[in-house]
Amino acid sequence: MKAATQWIVLFGIVALVAGLSLGLQGPAPRPQVSALWLEHPRPLPEFTLTDHRGERFDRSRLEGQWSLIFVGYTSCPDVCPTTMADLARVYPKLEASLEADAVQVVLLSVDPGRDSPEKLGQYVEFFRPGFQAVTGEHAQLYPFTQALGLVYALVDNPNGGEYLVDHSADLVLINPQGQVEAFFRPAGELGTIRKVSMAQVAADLPVIVDAYKGS
Repeated sequence: MKAATQWIVLFGIVALVAGLSLGLQGPAPRPQVSALWLEHPRPLPEFTLTDHRGERFDRSRLEGQWSLIFVGYTSCPDVCPTTMADLARVYPKLEASLEADAVQVVLLSVDPGRDSPEKLGQYVEFFRPGFQAVTGEHAQLYPFTQALGLVYALVDNPNGGEYLVDHSADLVLINPQGQVEAFFRPAGELGTIRKVSMAQVAADLPVIVDAYKGS
């Protein structure tokens, strides 16, 4: 065998070994985040709700952009207004860090008996124009909240007056394919309002978005 041919064969073997080595290593590990980031995004079933403009809100409204969904209601005395105010405060930072990747904030009202589209519109517009609010009958809301991995229940007010709604305080991150991508879980001491850390959202969301684009 000529020397030139020997070198060609040698380079081929080296390249093959390098390729096998890379293949055995597998994909690079995902970045570490504080959010509960699903290994495999969870598809959402078909659903039909109504937004605060009285227009149809279905799965197509979650596609092509990122979404943060929060379950609540306008009569909520503590968690909901606090979370909505926090989201409004952190939103400009999210816009700047995500640049061309749009993210919509959606309040999913689980109190259709009191939350009309008009009332929902006034509520979200108070916190930030552009935020979305949607609701529907309980027959649609129950399965949709379950698909999101969240829960809610109507309960009597121990102090009298109108009923309250117990509900999850998580923020659910939906990817541009309309799939559940991650959860931002609330934290707080016993006896305090448990809410999601907006510092965590601001830190983790760009990391998750970048990893999604690179997958």
